[in-house]
Amino acid sequence: SLIFGSITLVFKQRIFDTILNSQLVIEEGTAAYNAWVETPIPVYTKFYFFDMINPSDLFHSHEKPILEERGPYTFREVEKKANLTWHENGTISYRRVKFWYFEREMSVGPLTDMVTTINVPVVGSAEFVRGDFFMEWGISDMLSTIEARIFVKRT
Repeated sequence: SLIFGSITLVFKQRIFDTILNSQLVIEEGTAAYNAWVETPIPVYTKFYFFDMINPSDLFHSHEKPILEERGPYTFREVEKKANLTWHENGTISYRRVKFWYFEREMSVGPLTDMVTTINVPVVGSAEFVRGDFFMEWGISDMLSTIEARIFVKRT
């Protein structure tokens, strides 16, 4: 064991570099490559929504909005590297591809649940043109032509 200890002490940097390079260099067939191409650890994203229970009362009776939190609706994200191109200078170019899969068991309900919420493009466009008479008139005319509503009911 004294001989082994002496050899280890003398060659510690070379041993360390060899182990490090064997585990961290991204080359086909290595554990690092497999983990890099497709992440083995699951990544989950949870979405929460606020369902407006009384959208018509808000405008007609000027009542406070009644909101009900809905969620979580959980999705598992899978990311893969595609179109790998190995370059002579030791670099790799690739395209990231992401997929999301609905996880019903981790969610409060199915994707067919209906939620009434603010129509963000309508509210955003109205806010964007506020103060400019001609822009307000144009957006108002366009939104009424397409029969846009401030609240939308979606799945």
